[in-house]
Amino acid sequence: MKYFKIIMQQNKNMGYKCIFTTVLLFACFAMSAQTGIGTTTPVNKFQIEATTVNPASSGSGANGNLRLSGVSADHVLDFGLSSNSNYSWIQSRNKIYGTNYSLIINPLGGSVGIGNAAPNATLEIGSTSGSVPGSLTLNPTTVGSGVEGAEINLKPAPIITTPSTAQTWVIDQVSNDNNPRLRLFPNVSGEGNGVTVEDGGFVGIGISNPTVKLQVNGDIIANSIAGSSDARFKTNITLIENPLQKVLQLRGVNFDWNKKAYPDRSFSESKAIGFIAQEVEKVLPEVVQTEKTAEGYKAVQYDKVVALLVEAIKEQQKQIDGLKLELKKQRKKKK
Repeated sequence: MKYFKIIMQQNKNMGYKCIFTTVLLFACFAMSAQTGIGTTTPVNKFQIEATTVNPASSGSGANGNLRLSGVSADHVLDFGLSSNSNYSWIQSRNKIYGTNYSLIINPLGGSVGIGNAAPNATLEIGSTSGSVPGSLTLNPTTVGSGVEGAEINLKPAPIITTPSTAQTWVIDQVSNDNNPRLRLFPNVSGEGNGVTVEDGGFVGIGISNPTVKLQVNGDIIANSIAGSSDARFKTNITLIENPLQKVLQLRGVNFDWNKKAYPDRSFSESKAIGFIAQEVEKVLPEVVQTEKTAEGYKAVQYDKVVALLVEAIKEQQKQIDGLKLELKKQRKKKK
């Protein structure tokens, strides 16, 4: 009986040694081994080698090189390598490819870097040194004959007191009416309250089809506005003829803006003074501009009228000086 116990104890000790040896060998294997699926020569710790394939948009067969799926969930996450180009892909969708689902990155927060190992924003693209370009391309939001180009939506801060007053601002590109343009506008009140930049470089504030470099539907307040006037920019310089006579033909008027007929022009409600463009055009066409639109609305370059007034005052002063001289002569004759 004592001999049997000794043998059992020896076998038990040998069993412990076998278990320890097995665990030790497995640990060493796990530390240095490489596992391959579809390949006998994996170069990484875990490598899957399969036929390349593009993302499928229909059907129920296998697609991609790797799938993550749930026991009872309808949505899956497929990974693959393209069969006709050098790109890799990830697609979130249902199991029969009929519906594409959202792919969420860092749903609880954190920064994402593309070409950047230390992003400082929710999304940072490219390296700070410029060695990895930080470019981004947004493609159209419509297909076929659609006019909507790329779009970015800027959501407002969650204002607790008056949430209805804050609007989402939209940056997009649109190409309808043969008027391709970039727009920045509030999505509720629309383009009439935003900024437009046409492909030709014309900028509009409150107007979708500016016909000059900067066109504003509304009032402007500025400390000063300077116009180019360098002599080197000008040719065929001549004096204004009959300036006083032209001034006498102009008619200054008081008026109210016709806001009811033209609500999109953002006219002021204040009483105004000025000229009638059509009347000025008959006397001084150089200071009248006509919009290049079907309506052909006219505008007056009021700052240019200053040159006419200066010459008119000078001409009038000559007349005054002449009258003074004549009066002086008359007084001498009386003496």
